[in-house]
Amino acid sequence: MRITARQIELFQMAYRHRSTRKAADALHISQPAISRVVAELEAEIGVQLFDRAGRRFEPTAAAHSLSAAIRSHYYGIDRVVEAVSMIARGTGGMLNVVAQPAVADTLVARTAANLMAQHDKLRIDIDIMGERECLAMLRSGNADCAVICSSPRDTGLVSTLIREIKPVAALPADDPLVAKAEVTLRELAQGDLVMLPSDSPFRKALELELAKARIPFNVRAEARTQSALMEFIISGVGRGVIDPQTAALFSKAALVLRPLKSSLVWPVNLVSSASTMDLPITRLFVDALVKS
Repeated sequence: MRITARQIELFQMAYRHRSTRKAADALHISQPAISRVVAELEAEIGVQLFDRAGRRFEPTAAAHSLSAAIRSHYYGIDRVVEAVSMIARGTGGMLNVVAQPAVADTLVARTAANLMAQHDKLRIDIDIMGERECLAMLRSGNADCAVICSSPRDTGLVSTLIREIKPVAALPADDPLVAKAEVTLRELAQGDLVMLPSDSPFRKALELELAKARIPFNVRAEARTQSALMEFIISGVGRGVIDPQTAALFSKAALVLRPLKSSLVWPVNLVSSASTMDLPITRLFVDALVKS
């Protein structure tokens, strides 16, 4: 892989200004010269560095990673080329992820941790917020991808289904429903429930199933994450509906799971711009999420 100092200089200026015209003006060269060098660099690396959809010229996750590598290794072009090679393979660089609380502290965090343990030049930052805030961060360019429940109808974004969670009933060890092989929603709702907050898509899906079956229920307490819900359940505060993979992190003696007789399914999607979704680092993350 051949990367020149001039290519790096022009890339950095385009990255800094978010505009080939402004970069060209700053360097006193023509705009086509900047555009040509950026295109050559993208062709050499094999990934897209800028999102050019519409009138946009926004850096992708690969561009953020390359710029960080250049700033860190300005003293050695060989180190920059090495970093570029890892960015091209998806095994180096940075990815900024926003995720809903229900999956952030388990599925997303576990996947990111495993990838960074395998690739010491890879950095995945995670921020936790509601679905609406996740999409706002994505659209503003302050996040590279979002792990959320819905698949937004937005021409500027694409989504990949990571998994469809079949939730289970979670019970304290002394609950009478422990004796049953399978639990219905009606049986579950005969006791107090602990739930995710009302703005959670997971909770909305559960409430919709309860409403369709005309099942009354009482919410004893709310918690932002599934881990917190499980602490409530273990303590006997109430019953819950949770992701079985998250529940697997807790002792079977303290928390009892039973299949839920219901059509309830929780989808989990990774959403990003088309250019970011095509990057090796994003594909690596998506594949790991699917397998996790």
